Amino acid sequence: MKTKHFIFMIIPLALCALLAGCSGEDGEIGPQGPQGEQGEQGPAGADGVDGIDGIDGIDGIDANSTVISSGWFEINTWDTDLSAFKFQRIPDLILSDFQIENNVFLVYRRYQMTPTFTAINLLPLYELDINGDIELAIQNRISGNGLFLQIESFGRSVANEEYLGPSTQFRYMIIEPASTSDKKNSIDFSKMSYQEVVEYLGINP
Repeated sequence: MKTKHFIFMIIPLALCALLAGCSGEDGEIGPQGPQGEQGEQGPAGADGVDGIDGIDGIDGIDANSTVISSGWFEINTWDTDLSAFKFQRIPDLILSDFQIENNVFLVYRRYQMTPTFTAINLLPLYELDINGDIELAIQNRISGNGLFLQIESFGRSVANEEYLGPSTQFRYMIIEPASTSDKKNSIDFSKMSYQEVVEYLGINP
């Protein structure tokens, strides 16, 4: 019996000693081992697809260029008022020979088709009949030292009040290039919208 009792006592004491030995402070960290050799470089991945080039922007107007722009104006009566031909000189505008030879002239018509819709078009502007033939032409042209608006119809009459204000208005822009050679290299404004033109020239719409 004494032997069994001794065994029962020694086992708990051994466990306690073991637990006490495990709960001691951690030892110091050993020195870092040498760095392993670098592995071989993997194969290069496939090249990505090149992005699409952006659209080239339009070069701005030369800072030394001059732009003369009217506001929107109306025609109340035509200087020449015939059923198939109407003609009007733009008042207060006298052109020099240099301007006529070297400047770029833009004339726009603004037409309020309905109370909620207005169209702005660069002249010349042509209206066609059902057969595709020109029925009416709205143009600007230079004569003498003046800039004129002209309406000519083919096969129909134009009423006296047709193309008068306030539903129809006009506006001109005269661009004097920085040098006389620039007119030949001028941008094709006919391919630009009205909004693009005023932004390009830096003027109020």
